Amino acid sequence: MTLRRNDFQPLIAPAGRAERGLNLFLGEPVAATPNLAVRTGLGSTRFAAHRIPVTTACCYEARQFTRRALTDWKLHSICDDTVQIVSELVANAVRHGQPHRGRRSPDKPAVWLALALRPQTLLCVVRDPGRARPRLAAPPLLAERHRGLPIVNALSGAWGWTSHSPSGKSVWARVALPHV
Repeated sequence: MTLRRNDFQPLIAPAGRAERGLNLFLGEPVAATPNLAVRTGLGSTRFAAHRIPVTTACCYEARQFTRRALTDWKLHSICDDTVQIVSELVANAVRHGQPHRGRRSPDKPAVWLALALRPQTLLCVVRDPGRARPRLAAPPLLAERHRGLPIVNALSGAWGWTSHSPSGKSVWARVALPHV
């Protein structure tokens, strides 16, 4: 298995905006600003974001949020795969993306889940405060853990991460939209 990190190029905006050279978000932020919609060029795109608290119900909350958004956007055919991808990304963010302040620290920062509907792709982004990069590796045959990224790799068209050092990272996955 090979890791696909930021393997796509920026898409130039439709006619009328192309002469300004506006790049649309496809994985890498285009501007340094705290406003996620501005930073990613998602101003006119269907976009949904949700703060996921670091609790035992974090994956449930992420799955419910994703299912509601995709139902609202009438994307029933990719809902199950997307819910599984989001669940794995959030589980990894909660397990591996938290700063090491001691195992029993109750004030763990939340992770953020964002969904953005692009022309041919649904982009799923999970942001966490950790700095360790995700690594795709085949799990041992009978292992109960370390299957998250292989599942994301299998279900998504592409996935990768963007570092926001020292404030964390975003791990993203693209899911192809059904042809209409």
